[in-house]
Amino acid sequence: MNDKIQRTGFSLVLLFIGVMLAPYDVAATDESIIIEDVTNDQGIHGLRATFHLQASRETIWALLTDYDRFKETFKGIRRIEIINENERGAQVRYTIKAWILTFDYTLQRDYVRPYELITWRRTGGDFRMISGAWMILPGPSDNLHEIVYESYVDVGFLIPTALVRNRAAKELEKTVVRIRERLAAG
Repeated sequence: MNDKIQRTGFSLVLLFIGVMLAPYDVAATDESIIIEDVTNDQGIHGLRATFHLQASRETIWALLTDYDRFKETFKGIRRIEIINENERGAQVRYTIKAWILTFDYTLQRDYVRPYELITWRRTGGDFRMISGAWMILPGPSDNLHEIVYESYVDVGFLIPTALVRNRAAKELEKTVVRIRERLAAG
């Protein structure tokens, strides 16, 4: 019990430091990316990124569902095949390269609320479990939207979790930069 109290106290100290150091200027937060370690209901660890994009919902949605240009934004993808797509979602097969390994898996991407929410889940292939979401939320001003990205992956074999999360967080930051560049280019 004492250990739990100490951890709670330490977490509150970190939260306080984070609040004190957080940017307060809207312009500064427009470019920031907040990446957090999260755990889903099944106990699978993942990442959540929160950031802003300057574009309409329709433009952001189009970028997130443009499978022909996915490899420009999501650099780990070696091959992508759209098995089927309609107004409710898409079933997509990916081949990715991670470090020196290549993985193949299929995701069902559901367009839960068009221009607001895309979810996905693994339906076949490598890895034990993959799930996640893109959320397009109202931002602090017109055409500035808050984006929340969540991804949970259980690879199905033992690998150093901290190493994977650190690498994934760095790649996620680069991906957000590429998204912003594509949106700015039109």
